[in-house]
Amino acid sequence: MRRRQFLTASVAGFACTAAASPALALSIQDAPAHLRLGPPDLAGALDWSQLARAGESMYRDGRISRFPADLHVLDGQDVTLAGYMMPFHDGERHSEFVLGALQFHCPACMMGDLRRLVAVKAAAPIAHTEGPLAIRGRLRLLEDSASPLYYRLDAATTA
Repeated sequence: MRRRQFLTASVAGFACTAAASPALALSIQDAPAHLRLGPPDLAGALDWSQLARAGESMYRDGRISRFPADLHVLDGQDVTLAGYMMPFHDGERHSEFVLGALQFHCPACMMGDLRRLVAVKAAAPIAHTEGPLAIRGRLRLLEDSASPLYYRLDAATTA
């Protein structure tokens, strides 16, 4: 019963904020108060804010692209990302999961920004963790993919 009351109060509070100020509601949705710590810091890791610049359609090399030119340079490069694991299924080890800049703790909270999520295909299954995780793999820009995500890490391993 307490959980239902908590979720109802959270949704009602968000709805009131959205009615009063849609811009404020979107900023709350992007970074809820209990998730404002942001991504983990790791020296040498790719900065999530760099990945977040994708998404604006732009004309590049005779076609429409959703990535700026400097991000195209990263396509196919080995990079390290620090984030939080969101597996697709229960288990102790995962070979495919989503890595996000923010923690995935609250079922009522929206992640908001797909540019801060990366699909991961591990070279070998990686142990499940709820804490920060550093992953190294080959970054792929999902330019022509049907996936709503913008990025994928292939042949990923823990860094």
